Amino acid sequence: MKLRPGAGAKQPQIFSHERAAVLDDPEREGWLPTAALVELIEVPSGSQVLDFGAGTGRYGFALAQARPDIRLVAFDVQSEMLDIVRRRAADLRLQNFSAANWEETQARAPYDRIFALNVLHEIGDDTLRSLAPLLAPHGDVVIFDWDATIDRPTGPPAEHAHTPAEARDRIDLSGLRCIERIHNPRFPYHFILRAVRQGSEPGNALGSGTRKAEQGEGGI
Repeated sequence: MKLRPGAGAKQPQIFSHERAAVLDDPEREGWLPTAALVELIEVPSGSQVLDFGAGTGRYGFALAQARPDIRLVAFDVQSEMLDIVRRRAADLRLQNFSAANWEETQARAPYDRIFALNVLHEIGDDTLRSLAPLLAPHGDVVIFDWDATIDRPTGPPAEHAHTPAEARDRIDLSGLRCIERIHNPRFPYHFILRAVRQGSEPGNALGSGTRKAEQGEGGI
């Protein structure tokens, strides 16, 4: 797994571990509310979920705490971020949470759901293509990312983010198939897309949100 973005990435560098404190800023609850994300990432009991690009683990920890009946694996490409996650995990003593490097992440597959928060604009096409092989037969990927079409007071500049249509096109060329967009007013600066592996059918639905199917809707 590359530390530098490759072809297809919008942002010329990944979000550095040196700015990790930004990821824990309470103000982020105004546009990336933890409770809303936990509600949206709804999976059946016994599921295994991958937090892909976990950062400091803020959202993965919240999901694992809210759902002790699932298994949560947190991956980040930066070892320094994983060190932060592991220290916090040791303090929390969650039995259903583990941090993993890339090799460990692959070994623990398959995953019933993968969620990637503010990651798509930073990763290259090779990295994006690595997600489909990690999925269970009816698993899916849920991508939250900055919307380049929205005038935002925070996040990367528009030229370093995707429009929803650009994101869908990248996803559909990665071995995944975008099946729906979720419109949720609690995420005012983000688009949310759900995808399954090419040739697969979706299994578990998401939690609350207004949906728009990708097929027969004339795009996003």
